[in-house]
Amino acid sequence: MSNITVLTLCDRIALFHSLKPFFFNYGSRRFTFTSDPLWCLASDKNDILIMVRQFIKPDYVNIDLLKKLRTKYRRIAFFHDDAGGGIPRLEILPFVDLFYSKALFKDTSLYNKSLYGKELYSDYYHKRYGIIDPDARERVGENRPEELSKLRLSWNIGIGDYPRGTLRQRSGILAARLISPQSARFFYLPTRPIQPVNKELFPIHCRIGMISRPSINYQRSLIMETVSSVPEFLTGMVPQSRFNREIKHAKITVSPFGWGELCLRDFEAVRNASLLLKPDMSHLETWPNVFIPEETYIPFNWDADNLVEIALRYLKDGDARRKIALNALHNYQGQLDQLDERFTSIIEEITG
Repeated sequence: MSNITVLTLCDRIALFHSLKPFFFNYGSRRFTFTSDPLWCLASDKNDILIMVRQFIKPDYVNIDLLKKLRTKYRRIAFFHDDAGGGIPRLEILPFVDLFYSKALFKDTSLYNKSLYGKELYSDYYHKRYGIIDPDARERVGENRPEELSKLRLSWNIGIGDYPRGTLRQRSGILAARLISPQSARFFYLPTRPIQPVNKELFPIHCRIGMISRPSINYQRSLIMETVSSVPEFLTGMVPQSRFNREIKHAKITVSPFGWGELCLRDFEAVRNASLLLKPDMSHLETWPNVFIPEETYIPFNWDADNLVEIALRYLKDGDARRKIALNALHNYQGQLDQLDERFTSIIEEITG
């Protein structure tokens, strides 16, 4: 019998990644799903609310709505669903009991700072290179211990539905919006053990698209400038089907930061036993964690000045490359096997 309401945004990240354990965990019948906050206020009979990916599209925190929801529900848990360690919506904290994130800064004092562009790395490129965003805005910080103590680590996009399927997932999103969010579960691929068949047909997968916000995008620009004259790097945009095939058989995959540090291609690389090269992730904690330096991935500098050297070294050293890639895969699979247990523990904490 349902006793928890899940208020969610119906987009690809929510429906095919963040909500996966809500859809398929053995206790999934406990949840009532909706994308309508007004229904929550007017009709919901449950006294526990889980908010997923709210106030992202548009990027605006509705304080009035939060006040009304706080009055109605006995317990509220907020799943902040950005892909990075930055939390640009910390003003939500006083209105919720628990605040879960895909990734958290190891140095929690960073949450008392207004990071330019909302992330630690966008702040870095702004300060080091003078990168300016046309729509720059000041973000609220938080230093009260009683509020910061609500922060928890949940799970990241690594637990989701792979490989990406444009038509299939778009159909699931449409069904979720027309019928109900849980309709998306019927568009998931069957869950099977990960058994990569990487034939190493391609050297270094580096097909990177650009992002509209300059401070977020600058790292990607640096990477592309660095590798543009090195033929071993596959660059340029291709259809999703070709992208999937190439990453499935790539010796190495370069995965820059996007709107947050975490990217789908991090896990696409690991799932396909392609060695993951990524800007240094040592400032973050996340789960599943496939970012153990020299063990599950190879970090490079945020300025990308050592990327080519590192990539070509591992391109030549097949034994070292395969050892790390397989270690990442086994580490990742072991964590996925713990998802039900982790999810159950989190729901128990939420329900109090």
